[in-house]
Amino acid sequence: MPYGVYLSAAGANAQSHRLEVLSNNLANVQTPGYKPQQTILQARFAEMIEEGEVSPGLGGADDIGGGVTIQRSKTQFDQGPMKETGRTTDFAINDSESFFVVQRGDERLMTRAGDFLFDNQGRMINPAGDQVIGSDGKNIQLDPTQPYQVGPQGRIQQGQNRYEIMLAKPRSQGDLSHVGGNLFKPLADIDLVPPTERQVVAGQLEQSSVKPTMAMMELIETGRMYEANVQMIKNQDNVMGSLISRVLQP
Repeated sequence: MPYGVYLSAAGANAQSHRLEVLSNNLANVQTPGYKPQQTILQARFAEMIEEGEVSPGLGGADDIGGGVTIQRSKTQFDQGPMKETGRTTDFAINDSESFFVVQRGDERLMTRAGDFLFDNQGRMINPAGDQVIGSDGKNIQLDPTQPYQVGPQGRIQQGQNRYEIMLAKPRSQGDLSHVGGNLFKPLADIDLVPPTERQVVAGQLEQSSVKPTMAMMELIETGRMYEANVQMIKNQDNVMGSLISRVLQP
């Protein structure tokens, strides 16, 4: 493959990946607690430099660059706007570093989305059916036949029993792996938020932090860049075809 075609193909592939990420962000504009993903692209050295045959920075024909590679997407953890819902079991966290913890199978996942509810067995769950974890490390479960009251800072009282929604912080936001939607898997130990630092508000939800106008502008820009790379492939293919035809002419 001609080197120019390879570079253009790498560029088209990178922009195609970016289009997928941006489209997914736009699809989650209405998802509570959603954090947008950002595509990370990295320039490559030319192949001979990567193989150690040529030193970088010489400026020769072997130092013209090797296109781009796609790195792991980065999550933008900016806090989204808080919206009042009027539902007592909706909760929002009024800081940008803390997360609720839910149980899915054998895994504990973290989320900024506090759209919780009680099922007919009295278990506190999210819309996907994952159980909400309390500060004591146990699943929150009430007696479904008895009334309860929601207090400040994510605390729930039923008779003499008091439950508190677990609030935790990763030691680094880089320790969180996005597993889809508004859920993250901790890759390292997490710390409980001290009682004096809990900032949980009932009756509100944190909205998606995707900025639709900005995301749409990026989507249009990326689409044009993708088309430009595809057009470059076509142009180079036409040039190569013309050269081959001239060489083969009797």
